[in-house]
Amino acid sequence: MRKDLQLSQQEMASLLNVSRSAIAMYEKGMRELPSAASLAYHKLTLSWQQSMGRQRTLHLINSPFLQVEQTQCMARLKACHEKAAATTVHIAQQLSDMEQKHQKLAQQLHVLRALMEETRPGTLQMSLLKNREQMALIRLSKCCPQRRQMLQFRLQVLTARQKAALSGNVILLQQQAAVNNT
Repeated sequence: MRKDLQLSQQEMASLLNVSRSAIAMYEKGMRELPSAASLAYHKLTLSWQQSMGRQRTLHLINSPFLQVEQTQCMARLKACHEKAAATTVHIAQQLSDMEQKHQKLAQQLHVLRALMEETRPGTLQMSLLKNREQMALIRLSKCCPQRRQMLQFRLQVLTARQKAALSGNVILLQQQAAVNNT
């Protein structure tokens, strides 16, 4: 608060009737203020917070800076929403592809294992089937349930981002409408 009021430690010390070192130690958390100074500090803080609320309301109502800031903020929120939406589409497609690939590989693995049961051990055909089985297992690990769960989690996070961006936009529009009505 002292810095926000643009007061030096000495000026704050004078207001609270303590030494400058007492203020410095208080700000560093090394010492508490004396009770009278602490009471004065809290009254000063309350007064400052109340005046800041009023000043912000009065100052920002017709501020061109506020309008520019709100416009920029709305643009950033819109960009965040659009990026999350585009990424959501991309990840949803990845998830769908991964689920289809998992089904095909599981079917392929089932067929390979059925063929392996009918094939004599030690033959060239058996070694080819085992090789195919290993390749299918490696590809299957790339679309395992854990990876699909991770993509589903990312989808949930992106959906939450979209909702947050939309909520932020609604809040800004409400504030803008409130300012325009005053």
